[in-house]
Amino acid sequence: MNALDSIDSKKSLGAICLMMVISLGTLQIQPILGGALIDQLGLPLNAIGAIFAAELMAMAVACGVCALFMASVDRRRFALVALLILAVGNLVSTQLHSQAGLVLSRMVCGASGGAVMAVVYATAALRTSKDATFAVINIGNLLWGMLLVTSMPLILKSFGVNGAFFLLAITSVLAALGCWRVPKRYPEAHRLASGSIQPFGLTAVLLILLFALLFFGHSALWVYQERIGKSIGLEPQQIGGILGGSILAGALGAGLAGLIGRRLGLLFPQLLSFGTALLATLIMVYGTSPIAFVTTACLIHMVWFFSLPYLLSMAAELDPSGRLAGLGNAAIFVGQGLGPFGAALVVGEGHFRAVGWLAASAYLLALVISCLMVTRFRRGIKSSSPALSPQSV
Repeated sequence: MNALDSIDSKKSLGAICLMMVISLGTLQIQPILGGALIDQLGLPLNAIGAIFAAELMAMAVACGVCALFMASVDRRRFALVALLILAVGNLVSTQLHSQAGLVLSRMVCGASGGAVMAVVYATAALRTSKDATFAVINIGNLLWGMLLVTSMPLILKSFGVNGAFFLLAITSVLAALGCWRVPKRYPEAHRLASGSIQPFGLTAVLLILLFALLFFGHSALWVYQERIGKSIGLEPQQIGGILGGSILAGALGAGLAGLIGRRLGLLFPQLLSFGTALLATLIMVYGTSPIAFVTTACLIHMVWFFSLPYLLSMAAELDPSGRLAGLGNAAIFVGQGLGPFGAALVVGEGHFRAVGWLAASAYLLALVISCLMVTRFRRGIKSSSPALSPQSV
């Protein structure tokens, strides 16, 4: 049985999940790793934002560009080469300990990780049950993130920064084994059935902006959450446990979105998510107690993943060909990359409240855009085809 015939198998799903979580690079451990880069390598505070921003921006560009070529390349070989480059880039990161060196090596890792993501999204689109596929991929991302965040303080304490990069290199090689589950080519039957592709309108542009703003606000604060925790007296192991728990709260948010579906409509979940994230962000940077830190860290992650399924489902309805979902994913990493960059410009020597206001401003803008976007989305769906059932997310 070839890879296309077995595309709906659990082994194929497991393979693309593994490839996806490895392609994320340092994304989920940025607060912990960023603290270690400061403490162990002596890098300045604003260097952390620049390093992670370079990785995520390269990831966004590569994912967006590569997605455009997925219908014409050998996806299996493409993913294999990208994963091997990702492994090499992580190994090089163990040898380059200056800011400039790490910016370059993490850009290589980000670009190769983005290429892998393009293959994962293209392969997932071939599966029959797309909603379930993306749900499992998101759950895999969260579980992998929780495992990394909770174990990273011990890894950094025992093996230093190099230990983290070696771990990412090893897992990249292991993920390459899953490439054999990726169909080589885009099936001709799918190509013929896709029909003509319509150009994007203002609604799609607004939706892409929401993807970017959601992740901009989150990542601007995320990279400095370890420093914020340390500033109120928490130990590294405690911070790792709290941030790992916040990722688990994200899984709860995604699960709630799946259970609730469209019963609350489309606008209320966005208002609830962006509004809660705005308030929780400001409470985190102005709070001085561990309880405030724990509560807001979990809340931010929970509403983040509560909002995301609704945005993805609207992207799928607006453009069944998958182009908008791919561009949305690219916008996610643009926002994820610009967040640390913007935070690096305002953090100075530890002005975390300025970072909080930067993130809160992004959420406030998203609140306004979401009202306009959902209104236009409803109007467009009513004039074309019926919306998804309440169970569809």
